[in-house]
Amino acid sequence: MLHLFILNKNAGKTKRYEILSRQLEKLGGVEIRFTEYKGHAAEIAEEFVRNADDFVTVYACGGDGTINEVLNGVYRYENCAVAPIPVGSGNDFVRSFCDDSDRFLNLEDMMNGEIVEVDLLKCNDKISGNSVTVGYDCAVAKNVDKFKHIKLISSGFAYKLSIFYCLLTKRKHYFRTLTDGREVRRDKPCLLSVCAKGKYYGGGIKCAPLADNSDGMIDFMYIPTIGVLKFVSLLPSFVKGKHIDNPKMSFVRHEKVSTVEYIGTEPFEIGIDGEIFTVDRAKIEVLKKAQKIVIPKNSSKK
Repeated sequence: MLHLFILNKNAGKTKRYEILSRQLEKLGGVEIRFTEYKGHAAEIAEEFVRNADDFVTVYACGGDGTINEVLNGVYRYENCAVAPIPVGSGNDFVRSFCDDSDRFLNLEDMMNGEIVEVDLLKCNDKISGNSVTVGYDCAVAKNVDKFKHIKLISSGFAYKLSIFYCLLTKRKHYFRTLTDGREVRRDKPCLLSVCAKGKYYGGGIKCAPLADNSDGMIDFMYIPTIGVLKFVSLLPSFVKGKHIDNPKMSFVRHEKVSTVEYIGTEPFEIGIDGEIFTVDRAKIEVLKKAQKIVIPKNSSKK
């Protein structure tokens, strides 16, 4: 078996990266590559796996963006597994596999871990391992950079600031939404919508508590635009994943579906594992059991 470590030195959590660097110094017989630009992780992974004569474990060492790039690079190949090493700022992808995400930082556990097969989402020509979002969430992700560059503002606090900034300015979004070909309500603009395989996004917000990354379905959620005060009062329930079948949040639509389409009258933004793209139409479908993922032994959630 071949071991390829792809490291994003710009990943968010310095302490985690330092732990990983010390562990790697003790390893031998592995290939280590560093990313140099956006999209580089996909290129490194795809080229290595394509030319390998043996099974490859690709260790995606970074945040959710790095993991997403690696998945986009290798999901077509059967001779590899992806091992997420979460040294980013959000690290939401691994949260659905294990209550203690720090276990993914232990290289011995990961190099001797178990392989599970998971579904992926295909959104137009891109792959998501965690979630595809439209509306308010995309605005929040896009505007985080406005606050990240302020001195003494951490990545986590910048995200929270963006949440409230966009609450005042980015609550109404207009596009058609279809699930399995059926129209979702059009009498109100959309606040946000999520297509999920993982349970978390935004650094631990439990947006899709019923999501299952191997059930062959999209966990779809849709929330129409609501008032600011109502949103603020219900935000804690949403963060904790208590918005599904909640009598106080009956406006939340949730279902398991096979396909979702968003159709805009003008270009709109869509988030794929936290990366923002501008499209005028997006179709999301499931690729069943499309990727092998390495997790620490005895860590999978039931």
